[in-house]
Amino acid sequence: MLNRLLSFFEYPPAVRKALGFLLGGWLSIFMFLYHFNWLFPEKAFNNAVILRVVAVGIGICYFVFKIKPWARKLSIFFNFGNIVWFIVWAVGISAPALRVHAVLTIILFGLSSYYLMIKETSQYFKEREPQKFDETGKEIK
Repeated sequence: MLNRLLSFFEYPPAVRKALGFLLGGWLSIFMFLYHFNWLFPEKAFNNAVILRVVAVGIGICYFVFKIKPWARKLSIFFNFGNIVWFIVWAVGISAPALRVHAVLTIILFGLSSYYLMIKETSQYFKEREPQKFDETGKEIK
């Protein structure tokens, strides 16, 4: 476990930032859901919805932290979905504390998406992509 933690610090700075903002964004979503449930118990999200969000967030973070190229693309897709969802929440919610929380979540996912899409991070993930070979054994680019 310690070896895996140390390998995180060997990643390029842009990759570490992308992973940090991604983890922060998903933690912010979880806190937002409980914050909403605390302020509006009559409109609360049920536990099944919260557990689904937790499962998706843990899954995405796990595979992105394992430096899987497909997970990077999936994460960017989910990040944009979360950004749109929280923009709708930030515009439509009346509680100022939740509005600030939604804006914080938008910023975290926006930064995560930015760092996941820049060239340095993209190349780092592509280097870990399995190579493809044709039937003669030549590498396909």
